[in-house]
This record gives sequence, structure tokens and C-alpha cells, in this order.
Amino acid sequence: MSPVKVFGHPMLTNVARVLLFLEEVGAEYELVPVDFVAGEHKRPQHVQLNPFAKMPGFQDGDLVLFESRAIAKYILHKYGGTAGLDLLGENSGIEELAMVDVWTEVEAQQYYPAISPVVFECIIIPFIIPGGGAAPNQTVVDESLERLRGVLGIYEARLEKSRYLAGDSISFADLNHIPFTFYFMTTPYAKVFDEYPKVKAWWEMLMARPAVQRVCKHMPTEFKLRAQY
Repeated sequence: MSPVKVFGHPMLTNVARVLLFLEEVGAEYELVPVDFVAGEHKRPQHVQLNPFAKMPGFQDGDLVLFESRAIAKYILHKYGGTAGLDLLGENSGIEELAMVDVWTEVEAQQYYPAISPVVFECIIIPFIIPGGGAAPNQTVVDESLERLRGVLGIYEARLEKSRYLAGDSISFADLNHIPFTFYFMTTPYAKVFDEYPKVKAWWEMLMARPAVQRVCKHMPTEFKLRAQY
């Protein structure tokens, strides 16, 4: 059987998400590089894989998928049982399944909108602007940090009751936090997590996973940052 193909660059958060779940289940895959700096993601051959000209594209035989969270779920549905993983909570009962769904939505609707502007301002925008060195919009950063602290306070309360977000076992919901949080931790604002000891311990548990480490080694940790402390 031919391995599934992931089209994109491993440093990109959505590509990293897909690679992470492939690594978790131990599936064979081929990473097909797409040079986003050269605009290859906008070329017809890639748009056939992702009509929004984004990354990743994903192909499993005749099946073509896009949207990283949907791809990740497909990977778990196809390979999770073979790998002995129940990251979606499907084998643990309807209540556990519901909790995974709840915290998956929290990550997408509350956590991501709070943390991503800081990553964009401190890392992504300076990286893509010719010449680099663009100063972050401090108003955007400060407003996002305030929102993030509100979200992390809720996480802290949740993690006082369970080891992971959906319960005492790691789930799809937890692992979806990896890509953007990894980059956030390279910014001057990583110390925000120190204010929430349960959240900090949870993050350290996630980072200790071998699959996470294999994916994160392809994500750069040094950027030219200019931010106010």
C-alpha cells in the first residue's frame, strides 16, 4: 500500500498538526515539500489538492482532503485503532466522546483566536515581510494576551480536576494545541504560562511525547523578534 502524502512545509502550523497525528499513530507517509515562499501553494497542481491555496494538501489513494483538523480526524479514524489509540474518545463511552468534542471546539474557537495573533505579530509577520524586523503591533499583542489569560484561567480550573482537558487520558483536543503553542513559547511572552502551574505542567507533558518531539524538531525555535517586555 502506498503511503499517504502530505503536501506542505513542516514548519507551518497546519502541516505540523497533520504530521503530528501521523506520527502518533505510526502511519507511513510521504511529505511532499511545497515552497510557500516561492508561491507554489498557489499553483494549479496544489490548488487541485487544496482549493483555498493553503497548506496542507493531503492524499490517500484517490481521496484528497484539506483542512488540517479534518485530516487529523481522518488519520485517527483510519489508523488509531491499529495503533491502540483512542484519541477521539470513541471507545470510552459517549460522555468521554462528548468531552473530547467540547475541548476540541474550545481549542478552535477560544484558544486559537487568543494565542494566534501573538504568534502572527511576533513571528509570522516579521518572517514574511521582506527584510524582516517588523515591529509587532503591541496593541494587538496586549489585547490578545489579555484574552489568552482569560482562556488559560479556565484551562487551569479544568486541569485541577483532570490530567488532560477531556479527562485523565490524552486526546485529540490536547494535541491540537501543539503547533501554535510551540511557536508561542518562542516569543517573549512564554512566561504567561508560568502564571498557570497546571497548564504549564500539562504543556510539559505534551512536549515530552516522542511524536511531538519528532514533529517539533522541524519547527524553528529562533526568530528575530522585536517586542516590548
